Amino acid sequence: MKKQDKLLNALLPFLTVAVIFGLWGLAAAKVDSEYVLPTVGDTFAALWELLKSAEFYRAYFGTLLRSVVAFAIAFFLAFIAAFVAYKYDKAKRALKPLIVIIRALPTIAVVLLLVLWTSSFVAPVIVTFLVVFPTLYNNLYAALCGIDNDLNEMCKVFGVSNKKRLTKVVFPQIAPEFITSAGAGLTLNLKLMVAAEVLAQTARSMGYLLNTSKIYFEISTMLALVLITVITGLIIEFLFSFWAKKAVKR
Repeated sequence: MKKQDKLLNALLPFLTVAVIFGLWGLAAAKVDSEYVLPTVGDTFAALWELLKSAEFYRAYFGTLLRSVVAFAIAFFLAFIAAFVAYKYDKAKRALKPLIVIIRALPTIAVVLLLVLWTSSFVAPVIVTFLVVFPTLYNNLYAALCGIDNDLNEMCKVFGVSNKKRLTKVVFPQIAPEFITSAGAGLTLNLKLMVAAEVLAQTARSMGYLLNTSKIYFEISTMLALVLITVITGLIIEFLFSFWAKKAVKR
């Protein structure tokens, strides 16, 4: 790849972001109302105020913690389900309708019901689990199906130990897909968690701050909270993508 192409590939994401902010600035100037679409400057000013607030950090890390808990449970159970389905065809057939049902559940209705049955803290965790679980299951099952069984059998013929076969043959094949799925799943989990917190009106959460901003027509603060969520998701995606590339090189 030419040096110019490498430079262009590195700059393209930044150019895309610049175009987005440019269109935002033009739209805000056209609307000319902070109660409809605040300017980029007003939004970043609100962002700065949030970063100076202790309440924001309690809300942010509370949402992040719930997201990680929901994702960890979903990933663990999805892996077990995918492994069982990979090993046993009957288990795969039995799990298929369950996955379809979970995927088809109406998120808003589920949140409202769970708030009645549990609490505003627990409901978002369950909802995000229910939404992310089917996606993780499908991704992990596909990764397991991608294992080269011929290579695995050859290791058995040559008497390679189970531990070495697992760490040197099986894991390197599935690790990139697992890591990529984990990054995408965690990002999706965060987005869903914030939405569920808005519906459940979870205290000390990003959803709560969004609700409060909506009530007081603090649109710039709402956009700042959205921006923080997007940036967090991008950081998660970048870190997991970098980790996946490292796993491929090993």
